[in-house]
Amino acid sequence: MQEIPFTISLTGLVKIDAGKIIISLGSARTIINLEPSSRTDARSFLRKGQSLFDVILKTAQDFVASEGKDTRFSAADLYHLALDKYPYLKRNSWTSHVIASAPNHPSQRHYGVRKDYFVYEGKGTYKLKSEYIPDNEED
Repeated sequence: MQEIPFTISLTGLVKIDAGKIIISLGSARTIINLEPSSRTDARSFLRKGQSLFDVILKTAQDFVASEGKDTRFSAADLYHLALDKYPYLKRNSWTSHVIASAPNHPSQRHYGVRKDYFVYEGKGTYKLKSEYIPDNEED
């Protein structure tokens, strides 16, 4: 428990505990119960150690496995597929990460973290590199 002392013409004490705050001023005491936030941001829907790049690669692998090895796709195709499983995705972040995953995309140089998952085919289309295509023949 963390305690934060303060003074306002009365000496008081603030105790912060898991889920509640206790404020004591003289003989008066107030307890504030905190409810967990229901807001979910982009980082909280990912498992520990998982990045958006991992989600993009897995989504592309699933898409290629269902459509065929030479399938071309857009960032929007992958986004709509991933949106079912991850409803809190942000479209702009998704598109930026897809661009950063294609070494031959002209805008990849603007991103600090870069991956080599895709080949950019022009006009917004990509193809999964052969080393990332799941091998369906192994069972």
